[in-house]
Amino acid sequence: MKQKNFSYPSVAGMAMLLVLGGCIRGIAQESCPYVLQTGCQLELVGFPVMAPALDSGTVLSVNRNVVNWSPTFQDKPFGSALSLVGKYYAEVVAPRSHIWLGHRFELDEAATRGRTDHGLVISTSLLNTKGLPDSSLAGAQLEVRPHLTIEGLWGETLRNRILYGGEKDVSFSFSVAAPGTAAGTRSVTALLQRTTNDLGWIDSSARTPVTQLMLIPPCTSVGVSFGQRRGSSLSYSGVSRSWPTAAPLHSGANLLAYPYPKDMRLGVDWGTSREGFQGLSRPSPAQDRIDLLEGTSRQSFAPEIQANRGIRWRLLDPIYTNTRWATPSSYLDTLPVGQGFILRKNKANPIHFFYPPKP
Repeated sequence: MKQKNFSYPSVAGMAMLLVLGGCIRGIAQESCPYVLQTGCQLELVGFPVMAPALDSGTVLSVNRNVVNWSPTFQDKPFGSALSLVGKYYAEVVAPRSHIWLGHRFELDEAATRGRTDHGLVISTSLLNTKGLPDSSLAGAQLEVRPHLTIEGLWGETLRNRILYGGEKDVSFSFSVAAPGTAAGTRSVTALLQRTTNDLGWIDSSARTPVTQLMLIPPCTSVGVSFGQRRGSSLSYSGVSRSWPTAAPLHSGANLLAYPYPKDMRLGVDWGTSREGFQGLSRPSPAQDRIDLLEGTSRQSFAPEIQANRGIRWRLLDPIYTNTRWATPSSYLDTLPVGQGFILRKNKANPIHFFYPPKP
């Protein structure tokens, strides 16, 4: 199979996603190795591939918060396959006509491990994209996979840079999505326990230790400020999606990234009236807005109505952001694969989806 190399620099000019050709296509997904590179200053990066599924199967029934399904892993209770430290979620990947297609719900790992059958115990979580499942989930094809985490992706590199590279732990900072909070984001910095060399995390605002895993849910981006001397480079083999992906939006700042390994074309793949965006001839404080970050620099774009009644995202004046377009006019038509962005929503949209790129 002929190999192709695709290099996608971010709008910020720092983050880079190298998607290596020769993706292996499965029933519902493609396997794609990639390298993500970041610089030292703040930037937003996304993950257009996900961890491979631990298993897949069809939902048979739902009893309260327990989903009974038929995974291919049958030798032992399914819960025995769950790591003692990992966080997992189930996602509906088929059939195309199912009302739960593209939705996700979090597992209660301890309760699932404690079962003697294959039942999945679902946790009440703000990361559930449609609440707790009910009987309407029957017939859905599920995939169960581990979450990507800050610790899992960057932890070992941080530990080595701090221990042996002489860099300060507080120089490594990450901002992740925090569903259900007023700010919509949560920032943490590294915290190294010098007596044990264990790496921990501290809340950047409350200055208190963070004990839970720092998850990177699908469709979200991470704000990364990586060290004092050089950025990071991650090598990872993930799988790609081929189905719509639920990404509920709350009012305020949403850290987002297109969950497919393709450039996202605004006005074609996303950012249209289909997602509820309204273009205006003159900007308004009531409009939704896309923000791109690079260090302390910020560019803001709002939807402008076009002669064909379509939408283009136009650059706003950096001083009169809510009332004037920047001059000369400039438009954001494409977000490179792996580029994170902030969507500032005036109204929540709990039924928002990202869709696979159009041909």
